[in-house]
Amino acid sequence: MEGIYEMDNKPISLMLSILTAFLTFLLAIGTTILYLLMLMCVVVGVVSLFQKDFSIGIEALIVGFLLSPYGIPMVGAAVMAFLQGINEAINLI
Repeated sequence: MEGIYEMDNKPISLMLSILTAFLTFLLAIGTTILYLLMLMCVVVGVVSLFQKDFSIGIEALIVGFLLSPYGIPMVGAAVMAFLQGINEAINLI
């Protein structure tokens, strides 16, 4: 009976492993692009603050934080960790 459960879980585990590898690749590329956008937002924000345009400066700094590795990419990393946890739980069955 135990062999039946292992055979049924192999395709699901394989699919989750491929999905996790693909998402890891996308996260690496996306994080690089978002990092470049973050740098531009921070530069625009600092320049706006020096030009006494505080509204645009603060908005640009907030957008820069969201685009930084602590913003949106962290959500992607959390989703990938969740999928890896599900895959490991399936493999333990």
